[in-house]
Amino acid sequence: MKKTILLTALIILSIACGSQKSGMSQNGKNSEKSDDQEYRDRFQNAKELIGREKYSSAILNIDHMTALQLNNGDYTPQRYKAMILQVTGEKEEANIIYQNIINATDASASEKNKARQLMLINNEKKAPLLNEINRLKDSTEFKNAIKVIEVPPMFPGCETLPQETWNKCMSRGVAKHIVRTIDVDIAQVTSNTGFIRSYVNYEIDTTGHISKIRATGKNKFLNLEAHRVMAQLPQVTPGYTNGEKTVVSYTIPIRFTVD
Repeated sequence: MKKTILLTALIILSIACGSQKSGMSQNGKNSEKSDDQEYRDRFQNAKELIGREKYSSAILNIDHMTALQLNNGDYTPQRYKAMILQVTGEKEEANIIYQNIINATDASASEKNKARQLMLINNEKKAPLLNEINRLKDSTEFKNAIKVIEVPPMFPGCETLPQETWNKCMSRGVAKHIVRTIDVDIAQVTSNTGFIRSYVNYEIDTTGHISKIRATGKNKFLNLEAHRVMAQLPQVTPGYTNGEKTVVSYTIPIRFTVD
């Protein structure tokens, strides 16, 4: 019989962002310097507006950047715009931008991958939260959620360690995955707010895959990035209870901050 076991893990991620370059080539013309500076200033303003959840104003800044035609293969601003559209319910418009990035010949492989990952999340069909809560109230998995599992899920490489270290090893593996996968530049949207925390709820199913990801927190834009990062978690060894594979639920806080 399937059982969902609730475990809570704490991972706080502080993201240090370096200062942005502001110089131009000495051979550049004055008008080019002006346009380039406006391009950078617009993007910095857009990030700060995203941090304050002023999404419409952020999009206006990104649209002004697009009009300058200075992207030089950098599709980050367009991805940010698509993410804003996604979290504000404009899913079709977001998909169009993601597809444009995927099709762009001058977009980097990393940027294309992020667009694909976000597009998959955008196209997920989710049951209404209220229906999910009502479904869980009287379910066996809810009633058994507080029981302790015999063997926790194990991150690749944890299997060879002593059993008493498996939980810590799993947490370290997830933390390292977050650091490797997260878009560091996105933390810059917190420059005027100190830090913003996203809480990610997810399950490790009986096949060892992550499922039912739900990120909540003050800023929907950062919640989406947290969701994207966790959706890339590699397959792990599933947990066991009473000799049977079991579903295990986790809650992880991720703190976005600029140092």
